[in-house]
Amino acid sequence: MTTRPTTPSTTAEPVAAIRAIHQRDSVRLIEDPYAFALCSPRLRRLVRIRPAAWFVTRVLRRPMRPTMLGVLIRARYAEQALEEAIRDGITQYVIIGAGMDAFAFRRPDLMQHLHVFEIDLPEMQAVKRERLRDMGVERPPGLHFVGADLGRVPVMEALAGSSFDPDQPVFLSLLGVTYYLPTEVIAATARSIAEGVAPGSRFVLDHMLDNTSAWPEHRKKRAALKAFVAKRGEPMHSDYSPEGMSELMEGAGFRTLESITMMDLGERFTRELGPLPFEMPGIFACGLYEA
Repeated sequence: MTTRPTTPSTTAEPVAAIRAIHQRDSVRLIEDPYAFALCSPRLRRLVRIRPAAWFVTRVLRRPMRPTMLGVLIRARYAEQALEEAIRDGITQYVIIGAGMDAFAFRRPDLMQHLHVFEIDLPEMQAVKRERLRDMGVERPPGLHFVGADLGRVPVMEALAGSSFDPDQPVFLSLLGVTYYLPTEVIAATARSIAEGVAPGSRFVLDHMLDNTSAWPEHRKKRAALKAFVAKRGEPMHSDYSPEGMSELMEGAGFRTLESITMMDLGERFTRELGPLPFEMPGIFACGLYEA
């Protein structure tokens, strides 16, 4: 799977900062007491000072706001799907491109039932583990770090060097990545995973909506976001309607359990939690698929 460069300074750090800032909201999609400590020292200074955090998220990074909000929505969606998978007997969870994700530390209730495999660059994992040590946080027994460059090593090949059991169903997540991959790479990655996992395995991902499927009032934000990341050397290569992504995944060997826009997820979570503290991004969707 060839992806954009993944380093603490480009992708994982902003996601951790978004989650840390979100902990101040009265209604939270994700509870993450570790997010602040997993930020870089520079971002911690910004997050700690409310006016600075506001200025970064609302002014300097305005084109990125739809992605920032999507980080929170997709995380809650994935965790709810994982909880259902656990109830159905799945005991393995693979986080593809885990970055500074703190799931294994902030969800001890679910870790009682899981072995979690975080796949990421060894350099990324070294930074993360150092920050966790600085917090005095011990690694849960069920957490396994799988160091791999997914630009060179397929997901299933990376897992082969760990205690992962391919004969048992697994829940996999691929969040914040598909927009940067060409269609043929997404299809090949999904196909290789479908061929390597046990029947009943589930796969959750998010993707950008194509221009026709995006909410009309958010199409300018969509164009601004694409231009912004392209200028940073991280162009977005693919977008789909929910039906188009389902077709791609079904062609790779998965069946669609659900395909839903983040606007619809926002309405679902509002009914569940009450009014959310931000506008929904009408340019992304999530999907849940089964092998």
